[in-house]
Amino acid sequence: MIDVVKDNVKAALQLSPLFAGVQSAAVQMALEAATVRTYAAENDIFHEDDPGEAVYLITEGRVKVSRANLEGRERIFTILTPPEVLGEMAVINGQPRTATAHCLDRVTTVVLYRDDLRAIMDRHPAVLWNLAGVLTKRLADMNREVEMLSFSSTAACVAYALQSLYLRGAFKPGKDSLPTLEFTHQDLANRTGNSRETITRVLKDLEREQIIKTRPGMISLLNPTALEDVIYGLREQDE
Repeated sequence: MIDVVKDNVKAALQLSPLFAGVQSAAVQMALEAATVRTYAAENDIFHEDDPGEAVYLITEGRVKVSRANLEGRERIFTILTPPEVLGEMAVINGQPRTATAHCLDRVTTVVLYRDDLRAIMDRHPAVLWNLAGVLTKRLADMNREVEMLSFSSTAACVAYALQSLYLRGAFKPGKDSLPTLEFTHQDLANRTGNSRETITRVLKDLEREQIIKTRPGMISLLNPTALEDVIYGLREQDE
C-alpha cells in the first residue's frame, strides 16, 4: 500500500465508529490488515446468503441494504453512508449474509476480513466494545422502526422513513440545492411496507404541505424539520 493510500486508509479507520477512541496500536494493526475496494454505482457489494467473510467501513458513497421477502418483493432496510459499518453481523455470528448491499453511487470501502478483525479485537478489547456499540445502535434503530411502522399512521411512517434517510446523509444537494434522493415511489413503498398507491397519496399530501417536492424517481426536501411534526401528528394529514 503506497503512502498516500495508506494515509487515507488510516484516516478512514480513525473516523470509523469501530476505532473511535482506541489506542493507535489498534488502528495500526487494522491498517496492516485492511484492503481498499471500490465499486461502481449499481453494483452489489454482497448478496443475501453470501458467506459473511468481511466487514466494510464505508468511506465514500451510499449503500442500500435490502432483502427479498418470500414473494420476491424487495424490502429496503436502510441506506448507509460514511463512516458507517456494513456487514458486521455476519462476520460476528459466522452465518450467511441476511441482506444484499447495493451501491447507489460510486462506493469506496475499507475491508477487514473476519480473522483479522477477531485478532484485532482479541488484542484490543476496546474495538470489541465499539462493535458492541454499533450493534446496540442498530438494534435500537430497528426497535424504533418497528414501533413507527406498527403503531403510527401511514403519513408518520413515510415521514419517519424520509427523516431517517436524511439524517443518515442519504440525501444529496440537487440542481436546485435542495436535499434530494433518487428514490422512486416503489422504493419508498419497499422501505415502509406499504403499497405504491398509498405512498403516492401520502407524498402528494406532503407536497401540498410544502414539505417535499417530487419529480420522477426523485424526492427533494423543502422543509426537513416539518417531517418531525408529521411523525408526531402535529400536522393534519389525510389517511
